[in-house]
Amino acid sequence: MNERVMQFRIGMFVIVAGLVLTMLIVWFGESPALLRDQVYLRAHYADAPGVLEGVAVRKSGIRVGEVAAIEFDHRPNQPDGVLVTMAIEHKYPIREGSVPRLSRSLIGDVTIDLLPGTGQANLQLGRSPADAPVIEGQVAPDPSKALAAATQAFEMTGDTLKSINEAAIGLAKLSKNAEHIDDFLKTWTKTGQDVSSASQGIDQFLETNENDFRTTMANLQKVGEKLNNTLTPETQDSLKSSIAKISSASARLDAELADVGPLLKDLGAPVNHTPTTDFGQSVRRFNRVVADVELLSAALRNRKGGLNTDGSLQKLLTQADLHDNFNTMALNASQALSQLKVVLSSFRAFAERVSRDPSAISRGILAR
Repeated sequence: MNERVMQFRIGMFVIVAGLVLTMLIVWFGESPALLRDQVYLRAHYADAPGVLEGVAVRKSGIRVGEVAAIEFDHRPNQPDGVLVTMAIEHKYPIREGSVPRLSRSLIGDVTIDLLPGTGQANLQLGRSPADAPVIEGQVAPDPSKALAAATQAFEMTGDTLKSINEAAIGLAKLSKNAEHIDDFLKTWTKTGQDVSSASQGIDQFLETNENDFRTTMANLQKVGEKLNNTLTPETQDSLKSSIAKISSASARLDAELADVGPLLKDLGAPVNHTPTTDFGQSVRRFNRVVADVELLSAALRNRKGGLNTDGSLQKLLTQADLHDNFNTMALNASQALSQLKVVLSSFRAFAERVSRDPSAISRGILAR
């Protein structure tokens, strides 16, 4: 096989493959835009969630085009939003008044449905995106939000059913308790009969002793009259004056008791308590003096109760040598204190001189 035959066969294979590919594209309706006769329409949306190039454009459920471009709406004196350019096949006419509605499915697929127009004439579409007319679009409610609202409604329904169930349980308890109403009514009836019998007995007792009651009431009335006659205005005034004096005396007694309260507290307190009144302080000092005198007398007594002649105090009182020794010691101490005063005076003078002129020490040393 020569080279020319090989090239011919390769060329025929390429031509046949291209024809087959073209037939497949035309067969499945996915021919490039250059091979299709398209017109353009633009729609304005406040927002266009999920819209991308290539999103299908349908009319009454039939695909009539796709989204060709998406851009922000920068037209002057127009509300902010998005301009979606749709490429529509020329063979599908679009009536005036058609509204491109943006719809989203639960799984997120986005399509643009051209709602049927109300006009009689067809809408004049542009041959290019630049001269395409602009119409106002709509955005269908998001089904996910509707699903969320439905879920919330179901939750509220569940709460309502729960409340109904609780109410039913309460009614069941009430109906169960209603079985005891008959017993309650019987008991109440019996109680009413007992009260009626008791009232009849009281009426009979009053009728039987009616004369005694009348006599007693008459006696009480006489006693009241005598009491009124006894309590004349002068007696009442005297009684009021006596009660006022007793009240005043009671108030003064309470005040005196309140004043004496701290003293009584000091008198009844334990030994380690510190008195808060002058009399309590005096009693405490007197107790200390008595205790000291008792200690002194105990030191002066012997075991037989007589004067102890071997004690230090007794020796101090009875032996004159001890007095002389104490006097000598006191005199020597006095002389020592006098000499110490002289020394302290000299040292104070020296300290004052040094404090006034510290250099005097150095001058004295140098002089020597």
